[in-house]
Amino acid sequence: MLLTVSCDSILEVDVPDNLVHHEFWQNRDQVYSSLIGLYTSLHNNLDSYHAWGDLRSSFYAPGIGDAFTGAHAQFLSHDIYQNNDLLSWKFVYRSITWINSFIKNAPTALEHDNTFSAAELQSMVGEARALRALNYFYLVRAFREVPVIDEPYESDNQQFDTSPSSEEEVLDFIEADLQQALGDAPASFDNVANRYGRVTKNMVRALWADVKLWRNDYQGCIDLCDQLEAQYAGSLVSPLAWYTIFNPGNSAESIFEFQYGQLGPASPLYNWFAIFSRANSDGERYLANATNVSINAQEILYPPVLPDYATSDTIRLSSFAMFNPIGISNGYGVALEVYKFLGTAPYQVSYRPANARNTNYIFYRYREVLFMKAEAYAMLNRYAEAEQLINIIREHCDIPPLAQGEGGEGTEFISRLLMEREYELGFEGKEWFAAVRIARRPGYEGILQEKAAINNSMGRSYQVIRARLLDQESWFLPYHLTEVENNPQLDQKPYYRNK
Repeated sequence: MLLTVSCDSILEVDVPDNLVHHEFWQNRDQVYSSLIGLYTSLHNNLDSYHAWGDLRSSFYAPGIGDAFTGAHAQFLSHDIYQNNDLLSWKFVYRSITWINSFIKNAPTALEHDNTFSAAELQSMVGEARALRALNYFYLVRAFREVPVIDEPYESDNQQFDTSPSSEEEVLDFIEADLQQALGDAPASFDNVANRYGRVTKNMVRALWADVKLWRNDYQGCIDLCDQLEAQYAGSLVSPLAWYTIFNPGNSAESIFEFQYGQLGPASPLYNWFAIFSRANSDGERYLANATNVSINAQEILYPPVLPDYATSDTIRLSSFAMFNPIGISNGYGVALEVYKFLGTAPYQVSYRPANARNTNYIFYRYREVLFMKAEAYAMLNRYAEAEQLINIIREHCDIPPLAQGEGGEGTEFISRLLMEREYELGFEGKEWFAAVRIARRPGYEGILQEKAAINNSMGRSYQVIRARLLDQESWFLPYHLTEVENNPQLDQKPYYRNK
């Protein structure tokens, strides 16, 4: 049963009875089941996370079925209106509401269950704080200024400040949660699914390094990456085992993945990306921009040296590695199917059967940590160290390493770094966020504008896309019209008021 509560008409969210009824919090088992519910709530957020963090990056192209809607087209065209359903933050704030209730109410179980230890409770609350930080980090990167709610909705009589907090205030709140979580969260778990599917100290470090990089705290990012490197160095899977990152998942280099299995909610990745192996008529939602895939790889990053491969990158760009090589006409140009989430094995036509389409959603893996650290080094003008980290990844993909100085400096190096990220982390949910993070730094604005404007997959001209992105306000999302209408403390951003 769900109980709908509201406050000042903001954030209409459904709250399970067991999170607001004090009689629920009686023992350790009830607390544990509620904790697992916090993880499950992430599943409903993935559509939002993915659209906000990745869809506007240069690698996406429209799907050919009904699953690709006008709302998605606005994102790819960089022309987003206030009534776009992808702007809804309902599910994300619902997760936050549940987490707030857990943090407040779970300690009462200690009074009723003498088998439930304070140490275990502290560990669980640490997990909850990290999940709250994760939700707010997606919100602040997508919208910049957002309401910070740290109390549960438990009564219509409660008073909340629902005005948006500044970006810095939101980030300070996130870092405070992560500071607490790093001290309290478990170091690891014996069970593999829990080790990579629940919050650990390493998950907190990876998320916090990401936050530090967003805030341009380069040394803070490096320090956290160093802590991860101390545990993950040497863990990268061998080149020919690259596909195990996605099937079966939970590889040795994984840090945090949403776990999908035979039971529970279904992974969205197959429906998002599969076209050749499905029978239903609505079609896949996303395809890859074949033009940018080809140009960036063959002309810039990886020289063609082997006749059997598109480039010297023998892992990600050979047939049925990252992409199915068969071109797809989507009405705008030629696109590719993203195979990395869909197969059982690489370099062959081997799609997952209908009962095994349970690809995990990866939030963090060690290769991204290496890229974050490389970016921080580059921003400190330590390019040789940054190249060394990129070369670790290239060598694990059977790609020739960069010669010293080959990556260049300044915008040249950072542009290349973003391309390297795209080929390793493409379609995993955060490449638009990465481009925005970099472009906000003085002198780097043009990187985002160029990447988005060249070969736009919706057929929009270079001049049109570049003009739409000249104002940095356009890099962030408007508030959904319903939220603005329901919340008198939430004013629409000036850039979007007439859209």
